[in-house]
This record gives sequence, C-alpha cells and structure tokens, in this order.
Amino acid sequence: MTDAPRRAGFLATMRAVLWSFFGVRRRQAYIDDAGSLNPLAVVVAGVLAGAVFVIVLVLIVQWIVGVAGL
Repeated sequence: MTDAPRRAGFLATMRAVLWSFFGVRRRQAYIDDAGSLNPLAVVVAGVLAGAVFVIVLVLIVQWIVGVAGL
C-alpha cells in the first residue's frame, strides 16, 4: 500500500515562495515541493509575499524621502 504524498503546510509553502523570489533552488527541493505543494496555496502565498514586499519598499522610500527632506 502506498501512502499519498503529504501536503505541505503554510510555512513550507511560504518558504518555497520566498526561495523562488530569491531565485535560487536546489533541484531536489524543487522536486519535493512539486509533489507536496498545493497550487492554490502557492498563488495565495505569492500574492501575500508580493504585497508585503511592495509595502516594505514604499515604507523605505517614504522614510528616505522624509529623512532627506529635513
């Protein structure tokens, strides 16, 4: 009897998405993720990580502009 592939949790999905933002992955990690990640969870995690990235960039720019304006 074969076991069904175990589904990755939220943290594993976020880790895979963040590594993909960085652009560096080992082949074995990619193969493991391909079998365990839920595509809908990957899309949600990607949108969430992208939104956080944009918000952080906006805050950094506002801080720099505010400091330079003094």
